[in-house]
Amino acid sequence: MNSILELRLQKLTALGINEIEAEIKKLSDLIIQYKKILNSRKELLKVIDNDLNLIKEKYPNPRRTKIIDAILNYDIEETIQKESVIITVTLQGYIKRGALSSVRAQKRGGKGKAGIKTREQDSVVQTLSVNTHTSVLFFSTEGLVYKLKAWKIPEGTSISRGKSLYNILPLKNHQSISSIMPLPEEKSEWKNLNIVFATSKGKIRKNSLEDFININASGKIAMKLDPDDKIIGVKICREDQDIILSSLNGKSIRFNVEKIRLFKGRSSKGIRGINLKEKDLIVSLSTIDKDTKNGKKVDKFILSITENGFGKRTASNDFRVTNRGGKGIIGIVNSSRNGNVSSSFPVFEGDEILISTNKGRVIRVAVKEIRIAGRNTQGVRIIRLSGDEKVVSAIKIDDNLL
Repeated sequence: MNSILELRLQKLTALGINEIEAEIKKLSDLIIQYKKILNSRKELLKVIDNDLNLIKEKYPNPRRTKIIDAILNYDIEETIQKESVIITVTLQGYIKRGALSSVRAQKRGGKGKAGIKTREQDSVVQTLSVNTHTSVLFFSTEGLVYKLKAWKIPEGTSISRGKSLYNILPLKNHQSISSIMPLPEEKSEWKNLNIVFATSKGKIRKNSLEDFININASGKIAMKLDPDDKIIGVKICREDQDIILSSLNGKSIRFNVEKIRLFKGRSSKGIRGINLKEKDLIVSLSTIDKDTKNGKKVDKFILSITENGFGKRTASNDFRVTNRGGKGIIGIVNSSRNGNVSSSFPVFEGDEILISTNKGRVIRVAVKEIRIAGRNTQGVRIIRLSGDEKVVSAIKIDDNLL
């Protein structure tokens, strides 16, 4: 080490001159060679030929695969990851999907979080929990139905507005989507299931689900509607289930699915499900299993949410089974504090719900956080609203999304 330190700088630089000169000569020769190859097609082909021969010598085994000109039976859906998503639709026809995991559960009475960015005079009207491989039916205000896979709906962030439905579905200018419904993934079950429609004026109709399996890209007639009526809900049902219709003013009626005759056509208006008072409208359609299973009582509840963010759950057996066409019974009190009913549907103790407001906020709440109360009561605060904000939809998050 000391010997190196004692050397003068001139002697140290002289030691590397020969190596540098040799490297410069080597680089010059390579530059000349590369220029020759680039300027001559004959030299280029010669280099390619030599490289291929070297590869042939290195890998002498015969080819095991074949390169053929053929069209593969390729389904792009196989490359789409299967995950739980939330689909959101706004009043002005914007739609998007987002991961369910992005909405965490909160305590009852919270403010929620941003779920979608809306323009002025626009608001969220529907939400749906599905997985990316689910087929979704879209029912328009004109009584037409369209079908689309969930993964084809554009993905958006929690603050994005989404994409216009007019760019995704062949809707006309005067049409809008009034209801959406997921199809069961097990296609073998479709022939054993029915589909029930409910309109805002209290009409209902039951068809076989097979009537809606094959839907063209341009849509298909689903139901004939009066000018002032629209489809508010569509559900899959079985003959051993009951139907519950809930109205804006807090009325509910429950009757057997088997009491509704099966319609063969798709262009009829349906029959009366509930006798509504003037200015009252149906806001929710639900299907529910019997209150007993194998002779044992099942603890189910009817969850009711009002537009001012209040709600409660009531034992399902408090909603007695009657004949269709009646005036119904009180499901929840629509007082000045509560406002009108926004949604009503069956839940279990371990379920979670997702509530959306017209300002684009959402809150995810466990059902066990919501108090059990009788039918003729007001309930408790579930979401804290601000200003003129209103609850526009509430859904149960399905356990079997995947």
